[in-house]
Amino acid sequence: MSDEMQSEASLFDPLSVGQRKSRNRLFLAPMSVCYADSSGFVTDAQIEHYGRRALGGVGVVVTENFAVSPAGRQLPGQTNIWSDDHLPGLSRLAAEIKRHGALAIAQIVHAGRYAGPWGDYEAHPGLAPSAIPFPLQPGRIVTPIEISTKQIADAICAFANAARLAQLAGFDGVEIHGAQGFLISQFLSPRSNKRHDVWGGDPGRRSRFAREVLAAVRSAVTDDFIVGWHMLSDELMEGGYGLEDAKALACELQAGIDFLIPVAGTFEAFQQTENHGLMTRPAFQLESAIQIAQLLDIPVVANGNLGTAAHMAALIEKEGISAIGLARPLLSDPDWPRKVIEGREGEINRCNCQPPLCLQTQLSGVKCSAWPSAIQETGHYGYQDQ
Repeated sequence: MSDEMQSEASLFDPLSVGQRKSRNRLFLAPMSVCYADSSGFVTDAQIEHYGRRALGGVGVVVTENFAVSPAGRQLPGQTNIWSDDHLPGLSRLAAEIKRHGALAIAQIVHAGRYAGPWGDYEAHPGLAPSAIPFPLQPGRIVTPIEISTKQIADAICAFANAARLAQLAGFDGVEIHGAQGFLISQFLSPRSNKRHDVWGGDPGRRSRFAREVLAAVRSAVTDDFIVGWHMLSDELMEGGYGLEDAKALACELQAGIDFLIPVAGTFEAFQQTENHGLMTRPAFQLESAIQIAQLLDIPVVANGNLGTAAHMAALIEKEGISAIGLARPLLSDPDWPRKVIEGREGEINRCNCQPPLCLQTQLSGVKCSAWPSAIQETGHYGYQDQ
């Protein structure tokens, strides 16, 4: 083994995730690619996209967020996971990921006040803990509907049902999306949750929805089914949910989850002038991930512009991070793990375009400027190069 490869070896050590084993410490981090059809059913392009990343050598594939209910769906091209009708496509997707040796994890979400379609928002507003106006898009202020106690119960059941369907489809687990400003994190934030009932007020009441979602999901699946959590580590807004809140919640949830991915910021936060360009800064959310990892006995996955493979390995060896999440790096080059382990990191295709093409094409199906032109023309990077 070369000295270079030795410095990166810890990335390829096996990792226990709940009762299952990942072949290495690399996760495909969730990123919306929106290759589902307009009705939210899995497509061949989507199956190839995720299968190709598994083929490239990543240990765990976490999908983009799948909507747990019609009221929680955000984007055109977003996958649905609320009906038995969705099972055939979901089953094909899970099987394709696992065929190439990766663990298959479905991320599940209720978008809350960010539910779509956005073009018709005033007529059909989203649900939120409180009916507080907010910037849906720059320069566009909208007001959601305050979610009722019955709708809260329905949302909790929808998460549990989605987990049940994911297990029936053959996935190894789910990741509950509790970040980025979606419904769970809306309940957590004192900025978006002004309720005076059992679902709002002090931090313990604001976190009740998160705790009950987790309990319902756990009760819907078997003990060996992986349950992860996508955690808001810091809202990055004055008067909002902060890192100390996230630490307390992580300690509360860890008995029921098998891994955790901390992420900073929300859609609203990134519209603030002081946060512009934050996501492009090196390791912008790493410190919060390290601090959370120091408190937990479950794998904590760091992601977000973490630099070289050697630097990522050092985070595992020295900082208590258990694994590394890669989203755009694996979108632009699905063979990132294979090239690193073969000592070919210099051959990795990297996307450095600004503004990112992937974000510009998200509503119609993500493309990446780093892909070969022939692959860009097909609209997704699947098995064209095999």
